[in-house]
Amino acid sequence: MIGRTLILAGRILILAAAVAAMAGFAAAAPVARADSPNDEMRARVMVIRGLIDRSGAADFFLYPTPSQIRPAYLGASWWPRDPWTGERMRSGRSRGHFRYVVSSSRRRYRLVGYLDGGVIVLSGGMPRTIMLAYDHRGEEGLNLIREHVEDWARNNGGLYPPAAEVAADGAVGLQPHRAYWPSNPWDHRVMVQRHDHGSFSYVVAPDRTSYTLRLHRALKNDYVLSGAAVDDPWSLLLASLEDEILSRSGRILSGYVDQWSLQHDGALPPADEFAPDGAVGAAHADWPSDPIGGGAMHPGSAPGTYGYHPGASGAYVLDIHLHSGEYAAGGTAPSPAAPARGFGTTEL
Repeated sequence: MIGRTLILAGRILILAAAVAAMAGFAAAAPVARADSPNDEMRARVMVIRGLIDRSGAADFFLYPTPSQIRPAYLGASWWPRDPWTGERMRSGRSRGHFRYVVSSSRRRYRLVGYLDGGVIVLSGGMPRTIMLAYDHRGEEGLNLIREHVEDWARNNGGLYPPAAEVAADGAVGLQPHRAYWPSNPWDHRVMVQRHDHGSFSYVVAPDRTSYTLRLHRALKNDYVLSGAAVDDPWSLLLASLEDEILSRSGRILSGYVDQWSLQHDGALPPADEFAPDGAVGAAHADWPSDPIGGGAMHPGSAPGTYGYHPGASGAYVLDIHLHSGEYAAGGTAPSPAAPARGFGTTEL
């Protein structure tokens, strides 16, 4: 009995010592400071940003308008308050308020929170990788529309359709053996002739023997496909050979961009100098020739020409216009400080 009493007493002493040690530690630990109003404001602006991002992702990366930045639209049961007044945060340009701006396409936004003596600026938008995927889907859709157009011409005396008929509910889209019309990845409706991202333009020659299709992309210039009525196989073979020459010329022009970058501390040649009569052409007497129109290749939009657009961080677009569409020769130029990073696209 005495032994049990001693054991119990020992346990009580150990517990008491532990409690005392914890009390002493707590007394010695620094007291946590409350966040300043500016810190609280930063955190609360981040909360609004999270609600905006959630809304955009739920709507296929179409971000809300300024009038929709409120709890009822963003689905928030709690709304942050102005750290200085305690009132619900609202739009404005003074301390404790925020300002939200969205691009015309509603794919990007900027959120500014007003602090005591400064601001916090946040931005967001549709991820670039998803934009690239949407552009690729649009290109696939345009190629399918070209097949529809070519089928219609084969069944209508070799003449290409009028512009009004190139639609899902037009004669081209209603062909019995063509049951599917591609959708616009940006709005998830059928592709139509407009000028926004994911839509296309169709232009047919007055005699209806040739046409041009253009997809309006987000990260690059228009993706262009064209076609023309060919009566004999020799003309078809000639067009194929000319396209092969142009593709090779595109690789040569890309090499000129890379060489310029290495010689100019990583800077890309300006667009107005990337021509046979510009500074880049003056440095290369062997400028590629246009096998279709004759003479040196020039910037343009017709087969035999090219489009060049320098971007950020050494990235550039170089599209060679062929009979059959586009050859993308662009990429990321090397610099004296860094090797080439492979093919890419310009920044928005």
